[in-house]
Amino acid sequence: MVPALVVLALGAFTLGTSELGVAGLLPALGADLAVSAGTAGTLVSVYAVAVVVAGPVGAILLRRAPRRRVLLGALGALAVGNGATALATGLPLLLAARAFTGAAAAVYAVTALATATALVGPERRGRAVAVVFGGITASGVVGVPASTLLGDVVGWRGVYGGLSALAVAVLAAAAVFLPPASGRPLADSASRFLRRARSATAARGRMPYTFLGNALVTAGHYTASTYFVVLLTRRTDLAPATAALVLLTGGVAATIGNAVGGAGADRRTRRTLLATAASLAGCLAVVPLVMAGPVLTWLVSLVWAAAFSAFSTAAQAAVDRQAGPGAPLAGAVNISVFNVGIALGSALGGGVLHRAGFTGVHLVGAALVALGLVSVLHGRPRDLPRTPGAGTEVRGEVRGEA
Repeated sequence: MVPALVVLALGAFTLGTSELGVAGLLPALGADLAVSAGTAGTLVSVYAVAVVVAGPVGAILLRRAPRRRVLLGALGALAVGNGATALATGLPLLLAARAFTGAAAAVYAVTALATATALVGPERRGRAVAVVFGGITASGVVGVPASTLLGDVVGWRGVYGGLSALAVAVLAAAAVFLPPASGRPLADSASRFLRRARSATAARGRMPYTFLGNALVTAGHYTASTYFVVLLTRRTDLAPATAALVLLTGGVAATIGNAVGGAGADRRTRRTLLATAASLAGCLAVVPLVMAGPVLTWLVSLVWAAAFSAFSTAAQAAVDRQAGPGAPLAGAVNISVFNVGIALGSALGGGVLHRAGFTGVHLVGAALVALGLVSVLHGRPRDLPRTPGAGTEVRGEVRGEA
């Protein structure tokens, strides 16, 4: 089943690049559409909102459809959405195309995760999930910088045309390598899932504080990171190609942070959350002091990327432990919470950028992260071994992701 898992990961890479790559293209988008960077940033918010809404709604509407058919349809819709993005003639059409693409991505992500775990035995489900979500991690490390570099050569429309072609290629591969029977229908999986998880999850009343903390920290990160390339090219005066290299090194730092956060969470979950959130807040607060200097800005951005990625991984581990047997359901909710944070952060950042510039964006982001830290502390994540009934852990990168 390895080829099928690789195909699922390639689909995740495509949707991850479609979502996150727009941040590096905001300067070109704004110039082409004659709108401000803050207004162009709503493209990130619209996509994230579509993901939050379409995930559960799609699961309900498509509950009786075979998973293979849903995956193929979602990949086709992803190709159409990216193609429509490339051809959009104005901001309203572009927003509609982004919303459509986000909805397709949400349906794909939910179904791909369920399919991956159905393709392997129970003892390999965690690794199967890691393979699929590795595609999203790779999109942050490779896809986003590549989109920024290619955008300087072929334009942002060319980038999304290429993503449309990539989705078609993955669709063709999926048609060949995905087995006809890819597990239970989503409705059956969801009902079994809820029955098993309801009692354990409901009994842990402090988990909402962890969810809230994750949303606030993610919102703080995206309040600033959505407009980071704009800062690099307009305030730090870097060329677009150099800005892309900064993003590439940031992706590498995020990958390292992901590993460090996972290892730290296995030993000291609470301390890891504290240290990474505090580091992230500190980085955001420092950026306004160094943003005129390219080298210092770059160095701070490396710590920033690593800290956010490590926090996201540790937060997922905290949810996993708090939920016990309800960990799979809680993990799915945590992913939705993450996208809520993306939507809130990118939208808030656009408004702050209009009124208070880059300094305001980073200070507001730091304040949100600090509030998230307080919420996580109130949730009291414990340094406990995983319970025998705990579900698999999904470690997401962000800037990504996750």
